[in-house]
Amino acid sequence: MYYFFLFGILFSFILSSCSNNHVAQVVHLTNSTASEASTEDWSYSGKTGPTYWSLINKEYALCASGKEQSPINIDRVQKKSLPLGINYHNGLFKIEKEQYTVTLIPLNNTNSINLNGTNYPLQAFHFHTPSEHTINGVHSDLEIHFIHEDMKKSVVSISVLVNSGRLNKEFQKIMNPNLMDEDNEEKIVKINLQSFIPYTSKKVSYIGSFTTPPCTEGIKWIVFNKPIQFSDEQIHFYQNYFNPNSRPVQPLNGRVLFESW
Repeated sequence: MYYFFLFGILFSFILSSCSNNHVAQVVHLTNSTASEASTEDWSYSGKTGPTYWSLINKEYALCASGKEQSPINIDRVQKKSLPLGINYHNGLFKIEKEQYTVTLIPLNNTNSINLNGTNYPLQAFHFHTPSEHTINGVHSDLEIHFIHEDMKKSVVSISVLVNSGRLNKEFQKIMNPNLMDEDNEEKIVKINLQSFIPYTSKKVSYIGSFTTPPCTEGIKWIVFNKPIQFSDEQIHFYQNYFNPNSRPVQPLNGRVLFESW
C-alpha cells in the first residue's frame, strides 16, 4: 500500500508537469507574433537577432524581402515643405516595461500631430539605444520613437535623436528605479512631451517600416536631425536595462529623403 501511494504521487506530479509545459508553450506561441509581447521569439543578438528575423516566423518575411525598411542612414536629401503641426503638452502616461524597451502609453488622445491636414493622435512612445537612424553614418546615444495613428490606421512615426549633455527633467521621471522594477503595479507618470522635441531642428521625411518584427511597411517617418540632450547618468541608466536594442540601418533601395523646416 505504501509503494502504491508513492507511485500515485509520482504519477500525479508527472501529469502536472506535462500540463504546465503545455500551457507555457501555448502562451509563448500566442505572444510570439506580437512585437509588444513581454516574451519575444526575436531579439537583437545571436541566432534570433535582426539577421535572422525573417527566418524565425513567416510573418516576419518583410524584414528581409521588404524594399522600404527602416531605420536608414540619412545623408543625401531633397528640399521639400512638410506641413506638420505638433500638438504636444503635459499628459498622463502608463509605463510598460517590456523585454527590450520601456513604452509609455497616453491615457487620453490629447497629444497629437497634424500632417497634411490629417490628425494623428499619439499612441505610444519608446526608446532605442544606440540610435537606429544615423546621420551621415553616425549613431546618437539614444533615439525616441513617437507612434501616431489616424482614423484610417495610417501610421506616422516621429524620431528624435538623443546625445549626451544636460539632464532632461521629464526623462528623469521615467528613469526612476521605483518605476523600472519588475512588480506588476500600474505606474502612471505625468510628462510634458514638449521637452523631447527639438523645435528648431530640420526634419527628414521618408516612407519606411516598423523597426521590429513583423517590419510592416508603409510607415511615414519624420526624423529630427538635431539631437536633444540627456545627461550621461540618464543615458547609462537606460542602457543598463536595454542595451543594445536597435536594428541596423537598411538599404534605401532608391527612396528619396525629403528635408524641411
